[in-house]
Amino acid sequence: MWEFILPGLFIYGSCVSRDTYPFLDKDWSIVEYVARQGMISAASPRGVLRGESSLTSKFQKQCVRNDIRSSLFDTIDRSAGATDLFLLDLVDERLGAYELGQGSYVTNSWELGESKLLQQQASEPRLIAFGSEEHFSLWSKSATTVVRKIKQTGRPMLVLAPEWAEASDSGLSGLVYRGLYAATYNKVYQRYFDHLREEGCNVLSIGQDVVKAAAGHQWGLAPYHYVDAVYHQMRDAITAAAN
Repeated sequence: MWEFILPGLFIYGSCVSRDTYPFLDKDWSIVEYVARQGMISAASPRGVLRGESSLTSKFQKQCVRNDIRSSLFDTIDRSAGATDLFLLDLVDERLGAYELGQGSYVTNSWELGESKLLQQQASEPRLIAFGSEEHFSLWSKSATTVVRKIKQTGRPMLVLAPEWAEASDSGLSGLVYRGLYAATYNKVYQRYFDHLREEGCNVLSIGQDVVKAAAGHQWGLAPYHYVDAVYHQMRDAITAAAN
């Protein structure tokens, strides 16, 4: 009797990678999905945030809990054997990180903000802004550690790096996220992706000639919620990287 094992995808990132998954052939499975955990947090010691979370979603609660615990490396160890491709994106880096003390950090995610945990600390942790020299210095060291950890598994890795869409398919231009133009984020992100290239990562870039934000996207209009053509390119790159 034949036993067929579906190819396994380990997603470390957020909506860019996760939203590409439905475009893959049905013979793919998600082995793990580590979301809302930036590389600074992932490569740092387990942190502590005391208090009661205001989140009601089980998935969102788990994301924040895993981020505080810096769960990525343990998850890689547990799941590498079933993984055929590690798929990464850097969307969760966009808001920076909070310093928790004793070398520990937590990702500044929407979910963390909604949890109201920061306000319950004796003093609110210090924010390290995305794109600042301090953030890039911390991040680049952390990214090198994360990449080394993944490479040790012997499994291939692909980084999805489509530019954030500066216009939508409905003709809206000058897209903004939290007060900054998508074009600004694209400039800031560049050296982060360049660092991953320097580490020998396979980085897929997709420029403004292809990227457009989908006005009818299931998660709403955002510079990183794309039209189907972008997901088709990422799907093809995933298939090629796995093979």
